[in-house]
Amino acid sequence: MSLALNDLLICCRQLEHDRATERRKAVEKFKHLIQDSETIRLLDQHSDSKQGKCLNWDAVFRFLQKYIQKETECLRTAKPNVLASTQATRQKKMQEISSLVKYFIKCANKRAPRLKCQELLNYIMDAVKDSSSGAIHGADCSNILLKDILSVRKYWCEIPQQQWTELFSVYFRLYLKPSQDINRVLVARIIQAVTKGCCSQTDGLNTKFWDFFSKAIQHARQEKSSAGLNHILAAFIIFLKTLAVNFRIRVCELGDEILPTLLYIWTQHRLNDSLKEEIIELFQLQICIHHPKGAKTQEKGAYESRKWKSILYNLYDLLVNEISHIGSRGKYCSGSRNVAVKENLIELMADVCHQVFNEDIRSLEISQSYTTTQREFNDYSAPSKKRKIELGWEVIKAHLQKSQNDFDIVPWLQIATQLISKYPASLPNCELSPLLMILHQLLPQQRRGARTPYVLRCLMEVALCQGKKSNLESSQKSDLLKLWIKIWSITFRGISSEQIQAENFSLLGAVIQGSLIEVDREFWKIFTGSVCRPLCPAVCCLTLALTICVVPETVKTGMEKNTCDVNRNFSLKEMIMKWLLFCQLEDDFEDSTELPPILHSNFPHLAVEKILVSLTMKNCKAAMNFFQSVPECEQHQKDTEEPSFSEVEELFLQTTFDKMDFLPIVKEHTMEKHNSSVSFSVHHNLKQSLDHCLLGLSEQLLSNYSSETSNSETLVRCSSLLVGVLGCYCYVGVIVEEEAYKSELFQKAKSLMQYAGESITLFKNKTNEESRIVSLRNMLHLCTRCLHNCTKRSPNKIASGFFLRLLTSKLMNDIADICTSLASIIKKPFDFGKVESVEDDTDENLTGMEDQSSLSLFNDYPASSVIDANESGESQITIGAMNPLAEEHLSKQDLLFLDMLKFLCVCVTTVQTSTVSFRAADIRKKLLMLIDSTMLDPTRSLHLHMYLVLLKELPGGEYPLPMEDVVKLLKPLSSVCSLYHRDQDVCKTILNHVLHIVRNLCQGDMDAENTRDAQGQFLTVIEAFWRLTKEGKCTFSVRMALVKCLKTLLEADPYSKWAILSIMEKDFPVNEVFPQFLADNHHQVRMLATESVNRLFQHMKQGGSSTSLKALPLKLQQTAFENAYLKAQEGMREVSHRAENSESLDELCNRKAIFLMMIALVLYYSPVCEKQALFALCKSVKENGLEPHLIKKVLEKISEAFGYRHVEDFMASHLDYLVLEWLNLRDSEHSLSSFPFILLNYKNIEDFYRSCYKVLIPHLVMRSNFDEVKSIANQIQEDWKNLLTDCFPKIIVNILPYFAYEGTGDSGMAQQRKTATKVYDMLKDENLLGKQIDHLFISNLPEIVVELLMTLHEPATSGASQSTDSCDFSGDLDPAPNPPHFPSHVIKATFAYISNCHKTKLKSILEILSKSPDSYQKILLAICEQAAETNNVYKKHRILKIYHLFVSLLMDDIQSGLGGAWAFVLRDVIYTLIHYINQRPSRFMDVSLRSFSLCCDLLSRVCHTAVTYCKDALESHLHVIVGTLIPLVDDQMEIQKQVLDLLKYLVIDNKDNENLYITIKLLDPFPDHVVFKDLRITQQKIKYSRGPFSLLEEINHFLSVSVYDALPLTRLEGLKDLRRQLEQHKHQMMDLMKASQDNPQDGIMVKLVVSLLQLSKMAVNHTGEREVLESSLTSQ
Repeated sequence: MSLALNDLLICCRQLEHDRATERRKAVEKFKHLIQDSETIRLLDQHSDSKQGKCLNWDAVFRFLQKYIQKETECLRTAKPNVLASTQATRQKKMQEISSLVKYFIKCANKRAPRLKCQELLNYIMDAVKDSSSGAIHGADCSNILLKDILSVRKYWCEIPQQQWTELFSVYFRLYLKPSQDINRVLVARIIQAVTKGCCSQTDGLNTKFWDFFSKAIQHARQEKSSAGLNHILAAFIIFLKTLAVNFRIRVCELGDEILPTLLYIWTQHRLNDSLKEEIIELFQLQICIHHPKGAKTQEKGAYESRKWKSILYNLYDLLVNEISHIGSRGKYCSGSRNVAVKENLIELMADVCHQVFNEDIRSLEISQSYTTTQREFNDYSAPSKKRKIELGWEVIKAHLQKSQNDFDIVPWLQIATQLISKYPASLPNCELSPLLMILHQLLPQQRRGARTPYVLRCLMEVALCQGKKSNLESSQKSDLLKLWIKIWSITFRGISSEQIQAENFSLLGAVIQGSLIEVDREFWKIFTGSVCRPLCPAVCCLTLALTICVVPETVKTGMEKNTCDVNRNFSLKEMIMKWLLFCQLEDDFEDSTELPPILHSNFPHLAVEKILVSLTMKNCKAAMNFFQSVPECEQHQKDTEEPSFSEVEELFLQTTFDKMDFLPIVKEHTMEKHNSSVSFSVHHNLKQSLDHCLLGLSEQLLSNYSSETSNSETLVRCSSLLVGVLGCYCYVGVIVEEEAYKSELFQKAKSLMQYAGESITLFKNKTNEESRIVSLRNMLHLCTRCLHNCTKRSPNKIASGFFLRLLTSKLMNDIADICTSLASIIKKPFDFGKVESVEDDTDENLTGMEDQSSLSLFNDYPASSVIDANESGESQITIGAMNPLAEEHLSKQDLLFLDMLKFLCVCVTTVQTSTVSFRAADIRKKLLMLIDSTMLDPTRSLHLHMYLVLLKELPGGEYPLPMEDVVKLLKPLSSVCSLYHRDQDVCKTILNHVLHIVRNLCQGDMDAENTRDAQGQFLTVIEAFWRLTKEGKCTFSVRMALVKCLKTLLEADPYSKWAILSIMEKDFPVNEVFPQFLADNHHQVRMLATESVNRLFQHMKQGGSSTSLKALPLKLQQTAFENAYLKAQEGMREVSHRAENSESLDELCNRKAIFLMMIALVLYYSPVCEKQALFALCKSVKENGLEPHLIKKVLEKISEAFGYRHVEDFMASHLDYLVLEWLNLRDSEHSLSSFPFILLNYKNIEDFYRSCYKVLIPHLVMRSNFDEVKSIANQIQEDWKNLLTDCFPKIIVNILPYFAYEGTGDSGMAQQRKTATKVYDMLKDENLLGKQIDHLFISNLPEIVVELLMTLHEPATSGASQSTDSCDFSGDLDPAPNPPHFPSHVIKATFAYISNCHKTKLKSILEILSKSPDSYQKILLAICEQAAETNNVYKKHRILKIYHLFVSLLMDDIQSGLGGAWAFVLRDVIYTLIHYINQRPSRFMDVSLRSFSLCCDLLSRVCHTAVTYCKDALESHLHVIVGTLIPLVDDQMEIQKQVLDLLKYLVIDNKDNENLYITIKLLDPFPDHVVFKDLRITQQKIKYSRGPFSLLEEINHFLSVSVYDALPLTRLEGLKDLRRQLEQHKHQMMDLMKASQDNPQDGIMVKLVVSLLQLSKMAVNHTGEREVLESSLTSQ
């Protein structure tokens, strides 16, 4: 041991001396020694190295504690009754002890927090609890806690949950203690800090602490003292925000309990501003929780109670009075005072008004409970004071009219504005005119006060509100129009006033947006002269005007006298362009020194460019709308907003299923071609003028450039403007990109950026010049805003590509070099020494594995390594410790560095789609060098920020990073996570940022070794966080981030081939880990996991700008459903067994919501699990007490999404399965009468039985449960045998297939046959149906055939021996239909069995049906009706397979004549198939493609059969068939060959067929495409076999074909050919017109026009309407 430490050790031992004088001497020496630099160095070194045998700061602190205990003990045992002077001496002694402790802590932690947190906390807690130590010592210890512990991030992260709650409990008891010695403000600040720490570092305080806050607020009321109450309320707000997610009902009840007391305190106490702010925030929070998103009723998601209603009315009354008092104080105060009321008070008032205003209630008598005395308050029987309050819009209107003073009017204008803005529906239609009239009266009085901006803002909101109302009466619209014209006029006249220009333009824009008046020519003058400058409000208004209105060609501006010798008139569009660019009409740039505002102001990105380009188009309005219709890239919408309580409000509404955005409505649209390439005509003179202006502007900047004085921001703005205009031109198709690169505008932009780059070069040598930092940051923000790495083609993306080409290699390398330089600067405040490994802290080894190759991940680092800028707490302003990621840790230079970093990242991720002048790989290499182990120091705030930026931005491009770069990027991840594993805020941020790299981890075999390495690094971190979660060491926010990571992993690797977490030598695939979060302890985590549960059923493929969904294999989906169901069920059942109280009620509601949402998502996303999920829902009604009204909400949404008209239809489609499974449960609790029929919207069991007996009785019969059948009959008052007769077709279908089935070895089928035989024998009994069976069989044969066909289910995996045509169109994921279901060979065998059993012994069932030919019509119609009734693509496909099966049977037997019905059958089948083909979706999915292929296959089969056996039967249908098939060849590449083969068979193979020859000749020509070459040649040879046609013959040929009314599209090719013929033979048209002059009505041209008009009329509302109408009109 060194001499210095030896001295200190001796001194420390002297502190324990029995003699007070010796201890006093030792204290003085101790103070001196702990200041000695050598002693400090050695103590720091030993503390950091954690060497147990060496003297360190903790050991010294233990000696100090023993000294304090000794001194305290002496004071405790001293005589209590002493003189005042002696008492003062003792108090002084305690102060000295406190001072010594504070001094020691300051010395120990000055360089970094080195004392153990637990040691400090134990000492402070003991001191605070020990009453003998005195109030002063306790207060000093509390100060130490607040300033030296709770403000230090390391300690903040080390305090365990138990310690937080103990601190909370101790200090709250102190606060409530009736003692004058307690500094309540200090205690309240500690409570606030502790609450904040507990809620950020753990999952929040225990619910047992609810009462503490209630008592504290009650205490403030009783003692009429609000000392520290603002801090208590701030803590309460943090507490509520944390707990509200899990305990909404309890939080609402707590609010109902506490808020009346706060109302009393507000009215009876004199409150300071900070306390009022907290009370207002608390009321706002409670309103958000009671009424999420403004919900007014329980049916819409609100929480209602009589007490809460009373509180709302009292709060409304209080706020009305408060606002009146504010106005009064403003009127009579001296000096200037703002007329506006604070926004938070206005927001609160608007929220309250929204709840209490009701069109039916104008006034109300309320009990003013908050004005009662304390005695009355406790005595609930005591009457409260009554008071009548006025409600509704009448109150607002009255306040706007009763005074002319701004202090009275402005607050109510603010309230009206906020109320209409946030809740537009709260303004009734009847109040529009009166309110508008009042506002109109206030508007001209603008010179009388400061109210005008507020009047204008209110008018703007009214205008926007009116624009959304579609149910206004015409008389009301007329009155409103008159008012708006007057308001428009006043606003228009005041547009030149700079003070209110923004408000004026906003109002004009709102009026235009709502189309409230007709915009006149005078309006456009604003944008042509000097009335106003082209600032952002004016440009936004102009954007709206150009989008909605047509720009006049010219407008008189009154400038003619000033424009001497101007040879041409300027159009309005050109004048607007020049106004925007600040150009003189004479184009004299040399004389202009002022730059246009667009070069030194911020505008929405590309807003000005879109306006300028639109103005050069002939159809300006269409161009502007085209630009505005471009959707914003999703990547740029994310991460823009900070998380707010709004998310929690949405969560409440999701929990009550009043918001179900997790279920999108997807509608299949029929195929309709549309022009994706929109072309615009440009006005070349205007384009030249614009180019000239832009070139002049850029030349002005270039010629005046100076490296010292020129503003780099202006240069970047100008270059951005130039490439933005070029990008917009490219987007509308005026120029192509290669043209743009060669343009003069692009060259000028390049020159401007080169000059702008010089500012970077200058800064490179002087990186500490603060004056340049702000300018450079602005410049970099501008540059970054110009870059877009999204995939969808848009003006932004094109302009981004142009801008990238402006960036020189020198500029990029200079920025990269500056980044390297700035990152390597060592800054003292955060440099706390070398990081060394920890070996003694084994309990913190979070991997828990012996294999150290997976890192001692998340081991504790020494105290010296953690960021703590505010370790002493001296500069602490906020309560609690500052987040290491807080911007306060960063200097301006640091912020510039991060901006540069982000800019470079965006450049290198965007550049892969463009050719640029710099090497992206080199820049990326320089960026990755910043996080090399030799350079990265994650203990520094800047380096932590740097790594997070790279982690988020580098992998964010359209193309994946090279795998070696991914490995480098992930290499520091484990150590960074390990360093900050206790800091929940940092952990959450890291996980949210690392998400972006997941897509790069599945690049296949391109670089297998690096890929495995990267995957391993990423999964190691996820494994560690998952284990921390299981150990309860992660807060809900970290768990949410973890769920997002797992969700992204599922998207990247849906089969969990490599996404496998290994813990304790066990492997857990991510698709098995993910469902575990459905049972998480926090509702928000569960909800996030549930919303993402579809990833377990579908593979979400990111393809460019769209996301495609592909169902996962059946086994994976079934396993996923079982896992998700079990976890959600487990959480629900666990809670239901707890004791009944508000907390468990909340938890049960939340768990039920999770279960219900999970089921809903499975229903929506997994057709193969749909029936299982629906049955699970039915079971849960009984087993788990799921509320039927919630289930109905969900089922209604599902039904709507699936296209069902009513929820009953959806449920009925699965009822057979549900009833079968319900009865299979075979217990007394699951009898048929207990089935949850309420889900089918039946009010009682009788209605259910009456409507569904045809489904129920067959299942009961198959169970031989005839007693239940009789019970049903009794309930609905019907004869039970009649019911059996009605259900006979369905009953027999449950029996016959088992008789007909010939397979052996299937024990299940054998058992079913046994059951069927038993049931059939019972039915034959005279007591049941008896001999009536045979008659029922014959009379119901068509129905039996339909029912048998409807049982078809052909699995794709059928064996080869049983392969059928239907198998070719089956998919692995086709869901099974309702039971019973059979493959086609069983159904055919059943048909054969029926025919064999028939008394006539006919060969086939078709022969039996032929005896009654209308049987075919009945069966075909029944099948088609089933197909028409369903929107379920799988069910429709199965019915089409049924149709295919039955029609194939008919075609096989068509030679027999089908009892004379063959012609009907042929025609019906052909047109049915054509109908289905024309109803094809716009985009084929797997099942819809198979359906389409099936229709084409069956049509081909029918055509082959018709040609072979029916001679001329196909002749009358050939034109319709060919006309339908032609468009399919180009539209549907997937089935092109199938369609072409059929066309070739019909036209080429049958060209010599005597029955089809004439029809082929009359066909419309085939399109002139390569694929139709042979068909076209063949048809034209036949058509022109006798020579070319004249125009008259062509027209007669066109008219000779009669069109089928329902299929006008079949004439499309004929129309196109006719148009070509008319264009080629215009000279013959004249002859035809002359020939028909004598008798025009019989003329060929008149007949042609009539025919074309008929075609146009038929085409309306049909598929292909647009093409047919265009072709018809052009032919006319």
